[in-house]
Amino acid sequence: MRSALNISDFKWIYYHDGYREQRRLCFIEGTHFPVAAKPATKPQPPTTTTNETDVEAGGGGGGGEELAVGERRMEESEDEDNEVNPDGRCRCKPEWHGPDCGQPEVLWRAFIASRIPPRNQTAAPRKIPKGVFYVIDTTFISVEVLEMQMMELVDVVSLFVLCDRQLGEGGAVGGMKKDAYSIGDHLKSTDFLRENLARILLVEDVTCSGRNVLRKMRKFIGRGDLHGEDVLLYSRTDEILNRRAVNYFRWYDNWPQPVRFRLKYNVFGFFWQHPASTLIGGAACQLSTVDEVYRSDPERLLRIEKPVMLIGDLNHYGGWYCRHCYQPIDIVKYLEFIALVNTTESSPSAVLPDPKKATVMDAEYVQNLIASGRYFGDEALTLSKLQRHVDKYYAPEYVRKNSWRFDNVVINLFARWEDSVIDDEYFS
Repeated sequence: MRSALNISDFKWIYYHDGYREQRRLCFIEGTHFPVAAKPATKPQPPTTTTNETDVEAGGGGGGGEELAVGERRMEESEDEDNEVNPDGRCRCKPEWHGPDCGQPEVLWRAFIASRIPPRNQTAAPRKIPKGVFYVIDTTFISVEVLEMQMMELVDVVSLFVLCDRQLGEGGAVGGMKKDAYSIGDHLKSTDFLRENLARILLVEDVTCSGRNVLRKMRKFIGRGDLHGEDVLLYSRTDEILNRRAVNYFRWYDNWPQPVRFRLKYNVFGFFWQHPASTLIGGAACQLSTVDEVYRSDPERLLRIEKPVMLIGDLNHYGGWYCRHCYQPIDIVKYLEFIALVNTTESSPSAVLPDPKKATVMDAEYVQNLIASGRYFGDEALTLSKLQRHVDKYYAPEYVRKNSWRFDNVVINLFARWEDSVIDDEYFS
């Protein structure tokens, strides 16, 4: 489950401090590496197509002019060709901090907000990264969002533990049989699941109890491959965690525990934001702390209202909570499914809209909600429209790079044409 120091994550930089040669380990993703200047082009000797007058005038391929330009570029780059500052710190890209540029903006702000002393904010990276085990509470309907959750962290997580919430006896949605609800049916038929099958543990459970899931995860991995310092991520359905923050946890030991994530609260897609703006979501903690402090019950992490550190603020998010970010017909199925899961004789479901106050609950009804920015059964609740090319945290990196696959949550496909023209969504 572990690997040695990955040269794709860090790089040794050599420099001279005025006395002797030194070296500094820099985090590649956060470090500015100047582009080397192209070597100057030497003037070409006269040929049948290039006479001496052309060479002297800078013609015939521009040898003389290119040589001068090359020399100027070399001179200009002399002050910028160092990847380290005079004090030996790596030269960081915007929104990266720390001596080795390994601390992303969202973590840097979290340290400040937590009032952690500066001496505790810096730490050298580990020679061997910690293992990261990600427990996700999911359903067969949320496979599209599950892809975002997993692929956003695919290069960071060692094992994905998917808890497939099951219906009890007698449950059915839309005439489908109980067996049809298993996410296991997607494991070999869905590309991203099939390609990462070796790093997926599927746990089928009616309640998705955190204690049961953790016990089965330990049994699956074995004691030899688990360490107390390894990181456990725990989140609910539709929560997409900030990759840069999670990657920091696996390389550094200076973060307090447990931490929770302040997530951007989207509804129906990344184009609508809930009036609450954010939501406190998933948690991260070392396995030893989960056992010793929380009695091997990761669900207790999600009950912590005031964690030692909160990743994200109102402008820099620790991830995304994309509620009901499915196709309209799947939203209907999901609400029916959750209603069956949560309904008992003593506790009737309150998930579905009141039929006396709402129209028929079907795909068309959901499409109208998505188009107008309204929410189920609450006409007073108006969602805020977001601009795709203005909002820096509009969507996770994986979604931005593969936006053509997630067009239903990247663009409001049901918006009125005049609104789409104003937003310039279809012409960008």
